[in-house]
Amino acid sequence: MRSRGQSSVFLAVIMALAIIAIIAIIAISWPMIKSNFDKNYWSGSMGTYNLNFGASGNEIYAYAQNGVSAKVKSTPEAVGYCITYNDGNNIYYSCPSNLPSHQS
Repeated sequence: MRSRGQSSVFLAVIMALAIIAIIAIIAISWPMIKSNFDKNYWSGSMGTYNLNFGASGNEIYAYAQNGVSAKVKSTPEAVGYCITYNDGNNIYYSCPSNLPSHQS
């Protein structure tokens, strides 16, 4: 009789430790899982990020999708999540979603 009671207590302790270990693993790994979801969401939304260009007089403006716009200058400037500049003949720009390119 006595050994049945001891084995029941031993089994309860082992099960409690297993439950605690599972909860600890979830608590430790959840921020990493959430970070991975956030990274995938951001990279997916950046995959379609692009600039549009327009002219007003002699000045060229870049328009980003998030409502940001700026004059394209002869030095690299940030426009939204992109970098753009004008060398006099071409407009060069680079966004997180594409390779550097130019527009004549």
